[in-house]
Amino acid sequence: MYKKTFLLLIILSLLSACASNKGAEKPAFDPETSFKAVDEQVKKGFYEEARKKLEEIKVQDTSGKYTAIAQIRIGDVYFVEGLYEEAAIEYTRFLDIHPYHKYAYYAQYQLAMSYFQRVETVDTSYGWAQRALQEFERLQEFYPRNPYMDVTESRIKECRNILAEYEFYVGEFYFKKESYTAAAGRFTRLLQDYPDSKKEPDALYYLGLSYKNLDDKDNAVKALTTLIDKYPTTRQASEAKMLLVR
Repeated sequence: MYKKTFLLLIILSLLSACASNKGAEKPAFDPETSFKAVDEQVKKGFYEEARKKLEEIKVQDTSGKYTAIAQIRIGDVYFVEGLYEEAAIEYTRFLDIHPYHKYAYYAQYQLAMSYFQRVETVDTSYGWAQRALQEFERLQEFYPRNPYMDVTESRIKECRNILAEYEFYVGEFYFKKESYTAAAGRFTRLLQDYPDSKKEPDALYYLGLSYKNLDDKDNAVKALTTLIDKYPTTRQASEAKMLLVR
């Protein structure tokens, strides 16, 4: 009788333990709920918490289907927070691992924007504009069917204009110092690398002036004539005409 009672107690104890362990099991991973939680944290400005949640998703997703998306979202959270350098690192990491993922074009666009967002004044933005231009051009080359083509064209023009402004800024600096050879080199580089930029009329005008000050009449006439032919209604063209008759 004692043995039967003892065995019964052991069985009941084991059943109780099993029930207890079953109740302690973690709920199944629900990606939709997890990503919604991340969105809510971002809306509230809880960026660090959102990134931690995304790291958890990467660990919990045994299927591997949501790991890549979580990686992109980590970059997005940094981007929203204004931490563009960290965002660029995350997007680059994603593209290195998943260059052919269906959202790779988005990561590439965001990478370019991470550099573009750091463009400020002409004298400090050359490097960022150059990197942004490279990444936007990479987007067009590797993901030609991406839905950002129109806005990408616009961003590329903006980057080119910024880079042209920088070249003009440096050229004008040399011109004011009367370093006309160096100035002519910068204006020529602007015209070659960034044709049809907003600074082209100014570059042609100052290139003509630089050659004039160097007593290089042929190149001065060539630059000023090009300015008049290409931009006949501009102020710079009017001034060029006066220079040519002197």
